[in-house]
Amino acid sequence: MEGARRVLYRCRMPTDFMCACGAAARALRKRGLEYRTERVPYGRDKRPEIVELTGQNRVPVLIDAEEVIHDSRRIREYVEWRYTMNSDD
Repeated sequence: MEGARRVLYRCRMPTDFMCACGAAARALRKRGLEYRTERVPYGRDKRPEIVELTGQNRVPVLIDAEEVIHDSRRIREYVEWRYTMNSDD
């Protein structure tokens, strides 16, 4: 799957070790998955694309083809399940 079809919406934190968004990014990299990063504004009231995707204004949000997964724990669980159980993708 092309990385352009997998998008991680995340905060503007410059490191992957201080926020939930970084945990999601680390899970994707651990599996060697290509993805595009979209940084969203810090202000939750300035994230209309996130609200449109999930009905809430929090990140991280992972778009994987047709799947929309939000919450860092759920993203990590999804990546583990999807790309370990179905390792032929």
